Amino acid sequence: MKPSSIKLFDVLFPVATLLVLVSAALSFSGLEEHAMAGYEGGGEGARGMAIWMITASIFILLLLAGILWTTISLLRMGVMRYVLVLVVAYALFHNYRELTVVGPSAGAWVDLAASLVAGAAAAMLFRPGARAWFAENPDDRAAP
Repeated sequence: MKPSSIKLFDVLFPVATLLVLVSAALSFSGLEEHAMAGYEGGGEGARGMAIWMITASIFILLLLAGILWTTISLLRMGVMRYVLVLVVAYALFHNYRELTVVGPSAGAWVDLAASLVAGAAAAMLFRPGARAWFAENPDDRAAP
């Protein structure tokens, strides 16, 4: 049976992922301009390619979030806790740079909230009950 800290992780991590999606929606025009800069702003073809790049980026984000959640919550791969901590640390660094260099925006604040929620989710993985849950012998484990 999952300890309460893992159950809380199972709630917080998807919330953080949803907040990242909200941030992407709020920042879509800026993301589109950034993507089009690589195509020198050249017409509808460039706009379409920029939209596909953003869509692919969101798909990759969802895929990686799904892999992280699955390996942590379902497969109990304790080493992935540390990968999540590294991802959260990078996200917080990126948030800091975005807020100080680019300036505050609605998308940046939602992104910061997503990073903080993901940090809280990662913290749940290091509580005593979660550590014991990860340390269990795979042969002794009950179904999730």
